[in-house]
Amino acid sequence: MAFVVKLNPEDTEALREQAAREHRSMHEVAVLAIKSRINGDRRAAVLDGLFDQAATEDAELLDRLAQ
Repeated sequence: MAFVVKLNPEDTEALREQAAREHRSMHEVAVLAIKSRINGDRRAAVLDGLFDQAATEDAELLDRLAQ
């Protein structure tokens, strides 16, 4: 699927420089950045769920530790 991203000149130049440093195409750097962001958000959501679950299941213990 084609997707167009319009960048301002400063961001375009930053992307070009990053691609050159990594010896990759600008497209590849952009795709990797998007995937990294999505994966990071997914991991954060999983951790939030685990923390919420622990807080619920261990509420009494956490209250005693807080005293």
